[in-house]
Amino acid sequence: MGTTKLKFRKGSIRDTKKVIELCDTWWYDSAWYKNTKMKFATTPEYWYGLFQMGTIILCVGENEEGEMKACYVGMKQPYLFNHDYITSTEVVWCIAEEYRTGANLVVLLSEIDKLCKEEGIHFYNLNLPVQEKKEKLADSLVRRGFFTQDLSLFKEIENG
Repeated sequence: MGTTKLKFRKGSIRDTKKVIELCDTWWYDSAWYKNTKMKFATTPEYWYGLFQMGTIILCVGENEEGEMKACYVGMKQPYLFNHDYITSTEVVWCIAEEYRTGANLVVLLSEIDKLCKEEGIHFYNLNLPVQEKKEKLADSLVRRGFFTQDLSLFKEIENG
């Protein structure tokens, strides 16, 4: 594997298939899947449309071999209660387990900040999975300027 250092950059529509492949590597281990049993069934074409509308923002991290090992995907929209502010709601952020280092996290956060500035975004969020204790990571993010807002709870509604 060589080094565990990733090189980050702004992503584009051309990265869609690799992002989907990366997300598919952890989907069936996620709390979302364990609770919903929702199969992983996204398509690049759906993402392409969101990119073309300017709704998706993306940054990616690649190893020395150019393999995608980290990403942040957000949905960009005006804040509902004050349209002068633009937010990015995190869809997914991940770093492959073998690349989860403090250095890669710091660079990923820096790249997300840079991406948000380029996109005119005022606020973005990161969700932390509850499968493992994340207090240390949450405390680290607060020290880096994040604030806690909500504890999100989901309930599945049976339709049909």
